[in-house]
Amino acid sequence: MKTFKHEHGTPNKIILQEEKSILLSVDRALNSSSNSQTIGRNGEVPLIDFLTRYLPPTFKAVSGHFITPSGKISPQLDIIIIDSRYPLLSENDDKSVLVMLHSVLWIVEVKTNLRSNDIKKTWENSISIMNLAQEIEFYGDNKSFSSVSMNLIAYRCAQKLDTIQDAYEKYGQPLISGLDLYIIRFPEKEIPKDIEVGGLLHFEPPFEKDKENEIGTIDGYWPCFGASHTPLSDFYYRLVQNCYYTLGTRDFTFNEIGAHIMDYMSWSTVSWDKIYKNI
Repeated sequence: MKTFKHEHGTPNKIILQEEKSILLSVDRALNSSSNSQTIGRNGEVPLIDFLTRYLPPTFKAVSGHFITPSGKISPQLDIIIIDSRYPLLSENDDKSVLVMLHSVLWIVEVKTNLRSNDIKKTWENSISIMNLAQEIEFYGDNKSFSSVSMNLIAYRCAQKLDTIQDAYEKYGQPLISGLDLYIIRFPEKEIPKDIEVGGLLHFEPPFEKDKENEIGTIDGYWPCFGASHTPLSDFYYRLVQNCYYTLGTRDFTFNEIGAHIMDYMSWSTVSWDKIYKNI
C-alpha cells in the first residue's frame, strides 16, 4: 500500500511543486513587464490562489483594507487572512475588499524581488497596522496570541543575503510589532549548485532565564536567520497553526461576533422610530 508522510528536515514535495508554479508565474511577470503594479499583482494573486486552495474554510485570504470600529482605514494590504465567520463590508470588481478589524488574523505583504528599502517600508507599515489594531484590546499587542500578526514574503532577492539581513535587523522593532520575513529562493550565487532553498528571518522573543544576558539581541529579541528546503511549506503550516491559536485565544462566541458586526455599521437604513410615530 502506498503511503505518504513528510519527514522533518526534508523538502515537502507537494508544496515544492506549488512553489515552482508560483515562481514561474512571478518570473514570467518580471521578464514580460516593467509595470510595477502588474508585477505586484502577479506576486499577490498566485499566493492568494494557493491559500484559497489550501486554507481550511475557517479562514479566508483576501486583498484590500481593514477598517477599525472608529472608521479608520488601513493602508492597502496585499493579503489579509480573516476569520471567515465575519462578513465582508465591500468587494470591488478587482476582488479587493474592505473587512472589519475584528475579523483580521494575519497580514502578508508580498515582494517579487526584495530590496532593503522594501524591508524598511514593511516594518513601518507593520507598526502603523499595530497602532490601528490597538482600538481592540490585545489586537495591537504582539506579545499576545490575540494580536494581529504580519509576515513579509519575498520570492527572490535583488541584493545579497547579508544586505537583506542587515536591513531586517536595522529597521526591526520587535517590541512594537512582529514581522517574519520568508524568502522563497535565495540568490543563485549564494547557494550550492543544483540546490533550491530559501529561508526565514525572525526575531525570537526572550525567555525569562535569558533576560539577564541580552548581548547580541535587539530590544531583548534574538535575530534568527535559517535556511529551508520549502519556505512556502513553513509559512503555510505556521500561518494555519498560529491563526487557530489566535482564534482560540480570542475565543469569540457567535453572540459576540453578532455584536461586533454592529460596531461597524447600523446596517438598517430605515428609522423605525419615525415609522412607528407615523402609524
